[in-house]
Amino acid sequence: MNPDRRVCVAVLGLGNVMRTDDGVGMEALAALGADPRLLDMGSPDLGKPGSVRLIEGGILGLDLLYSVEGAENLLVLDAVDAGEAAGTLMRFEGDAVDKLPCGRSVHLLGLSDLLGAMRLLECAPQRTMLLGIQPGETGWGTTLTPLVAKAIPGLLNATLLQIKVWLGARHGAVRWAATDSLQNDW
Repeated sequence: MNPDRRVCVAVLGLGNVMRTDDGVGMEALAALGADPRLLDMGSPDLGKPGSVRLIEGGILGLDLLYSVEGAENLLVLDAVDAGEAAGTLMRFEGDAVDKLPCGRSVHLLGLSDLLGAMRLLECAPQRTMLLGIQPGETGWGTTLTPLVAKAIPGLLNATLLQIKVWLGARHGAVRWAATDSLQNDW
């Protein structure tokens, strides 16, 4: 692996923006990139090369190998059909990501293949987490349904908190503030 590819946290947005709620991972990634809290976390290297990489993964699957290579921590944002109410936030870590049935998301087969390939190439991230939202609809369309769109701020809060935890672990400390909470009762 090229040492220039090393990064503490890679945030991978997955989804097809032409399939309504299936594009929630991509929408969340775009919102994250525009969120000033990403740069205001207090980590000495946040926003500089080597700290956080935002990756627009779409529906690429194995084609993302080079993009996620070098990540110590991989945080995936996606729609996950777990039979919950539309807009429900979900969190899967480590082995739980690998154990998700492929039918839960059209991208999970590609994500599973990507993680498997990274293990074979000995470049898998140390930690993997998927933060997802239950879609309400995945038919053709370019707009999220209201319940899913309403869940994006909670997904952003969870994403920013996880980035902060991982960056803090890298620097030996995590600075917590009164606002560091996962709304929606994780």
